[in-house]
Amino acid sequence: MLQQISDYVFIGSLGFLVITVMIFFSGSGGESNYINAANSTGVQAITGSTLTDLQMNHDHTKMANTPPYRIKKLLRSYLFWISVTGIIVSVVLSKI
Repeated sequence: MLQQISDYVFIGSLGFLVITVMIFFSGSGGESNYINAANSTGVQAITGSTLTDLQMNHDHTKMANTPPYRIKKLLRSYLFWISVTGIIVSVVLSKI
């Protein structure tokens, strides 16, 4: 009985973790979307269209040294830690 509850908690927590990660990373335009938007050449303001790679000023050292914003946001999320706690609880329940 306890093993079955542990299995359900694990599967539920794993599914919740997958959904949480998908929510946090959906709509992500990549690192260049966040870093280089301020370094544009002004084409976006004139034409009103989105920037392409050819229109961006790439500073590769800045891109390499910038910490990943989305991962930090995910690690500070309650949804992430609730699902990780559920996985740990299910592992502990299976050992009892």
